[in-house]
Amino acid sequence: MGDMPRVCACLLCLAMLAAVDPASEALDQFTAANQARRESARESATSTAERQRLEALIAATEAETARLVRAAAQAETTRDAARTRLATLGTEHDPAVMRAVLAEAGAKLAAGLRTVAATQPPGTVVLGHDDFDSAVRALEGAEHAASTVTVEVVTGTRDGRSEAVKLLRVAGAAAWWVSLDGLSAGTASMSEGYVVLVAVNERGRIAIQTALAQAEGRAPAAIVVLP
Repeated sequence: MGDMPRVCACLLCLAMLAAVDPASEALDQFTAANQARRESARESATSTAERQRLEALIAATEAETARLVRAAAQAETTRDAARTRLATLGTEHDPAVMRAVLAEAGAKLAAGLRTVAATQPPGTVVLGHDDFDSAVRALEGAEHAASTVTVEVVTGTRDGRSEAVKLLRVAGAAAWWVSLDGLSAGTASMSEGYVVLVAVNERGRIAIQTALAQAEGRAPAAIVVLP
């Protein structure tokens, strides 16, 4: 009778061991491994897509910067030619002629900047007056703006109506917007000199708001796939 509790305890242990199904455990492990593999593959695909998108934006920005650099070089050539011409005029010529030469060069440069501005997101090209010094300063400002990421409030057209929005611009390559109430967002483009706003779905809105918050320093840096 004294051995009876020990026998019962042994039988209980054997029953518990028999209840553990090795096949079930193996299946659970395989299921967990497959889930982890799928998550890893999804994260890898997202990262690859975002990297390719950023590389494309960088390439577009570099091309835009190179174009503005060429325009700057042309403007400097025009400026040097104007100075040379002024130097050869001599003191016997009317100063009004000198002013006219500079005014002509400034007007041409300012007109070129206005033409470029009509095809770029707001803020990409800085505009000035038609006088030469102002036009050169505007070109220098445009060179800087074409290599930056900025957030600013602009007015655009959405569904035929004018609307003020926050615009996130990556150089002159791409731009996205968020409404001032934060309820809608989308992509921005230029058409005949006007900002055209196109709304996106809820998932795109959240992504754009996250990117805008990062650009403003209100959110930590992280990968965001923008529409």
